[in-house]
Amino acid sequence: MRAEVAEFARFRAYTQVVFGPGAIRTAGDLLRSHGVAKALIVTDHGLVQAGLLDRATSALAAAGVEYVVFDGVEPNPCFETVERAADHYKSYLCQGILALGGGSPIDVAKSVGVLATNHGGLADYIGIGKVVNPMPPLLAAPTTVGTGSEVTIFAVITDKEQRKKAVIGSPQLAPLLAVLDPELVLSLPAELVASTGMDALTHAIESVISVFASPFTDGVALEAIRLITGHLPAAVASSAVEPRANLLYASSMAGIAFSCARTGLVHGMAHPLSSYCGVQHGLANAILLPKVLAFNAPCCESQLGRVAEAMGVMPDAGNAIQAVAALSAEVGIPARLSEVGVTEQFIPQMAQDAYSSGNAQVVNPRKPSLAEVTALYQQSL
Repeated sequence: MRAEVAEFARFRAYTQVVFGPGAIRTAGDLLRSHGVAKALIVTDHGLVQAGLLDRATSALAAAGVEYVVFDGVEPNPCFETVERAADHYKSYLCQGILALGGGSPIDVAKSVGVLATNHGGLADYIGIGKVVNPMPPLLAAPTTVGTGSEVTIFAVITDKEQRKKAVIGSPQLAPLLAVLDPELVLSLPAELVASTGMDALTHAIESVISVFASPFTDGVALEAIRLITGHLPAAVASSAVEPRANLLYASSMAGIAFSCARTGLVHGMAHPLSSYCGVQHGLANAILLPKVLAFNAPCCESQLGRVAEAMGVMPDAGNAIQAVAALSAEVGIPARLSEVGVTEQFIPQMAQDAYSSGNAQVVNPRKPSLAEVTALYQQSL
């Protein structure tokens, strides 16, 4: 049985999704249909160099939509990056936003949207439900297969001074439009397919075991688990369209699920690993996932049994944990945090941050003590 069950189940899908090879070509028409004559494109240098930006700009130009490009987004983007991008939006009199990239550009684009229509600074909106005014029209085109940010109500921005990831959550943050174009993920390197694919798997599994899970969220989350399990190894092994298209689809499904069910202790522990140690988010999730599931298992055995079944093994909590670990190893994810440069140095600070997070104390099926979070980090080294 769950340690705690939400009194009411709530479900809502916020974003219009356009899915299919070449779908990025609809971006200009979609923005134009929502009254956008000039858009800010938020992306990063790597995508510009890879030539993916050209696909977005061509789509906007074909529809007669003017654009300005902000390509200064870094991994784990900070408040200062958001402020620079917001200055671009305001100074060039933009009317809408196109986010092109993984979770970092999309989260920056969401944050720019918040500042465009709400008073104050971004720090005023940290937490859940603080954003009041709707954003300008935002179209998100993901180029990874993991974050699901193109359909979620969350943005995560790094506070460098505090060494913390700040989470902003509100229905107002959901992009109006999402374009899922498998052609945008064909050039994604195998190691990023693996880590972002495991990130999506973490989203889906934590949605299933969340205290806020419901039949609605379970439906999309379990299907996402089936798709990821069935297609991730092939998508890592080659850049064929079909497996990567299925991962892209699954990532958005997992995003829809966790927008309602939210994420638990794995994410609570992964965020400090990025802030203190610079570990890529999907990689942190993947390494932590089996150990945190083993910790949670006594409080969500039946839910993990359903996860096991979705992964193609007998419905048992232990089988689910073994299947997750096996899939992670098959796609080349390191088994331990020490393999990605983590030491004991920041464990006390990371454990305190993770322990005090809503992921651990509100969403997770088992409420950990500080000592238990500390032990999980140590066991994962």
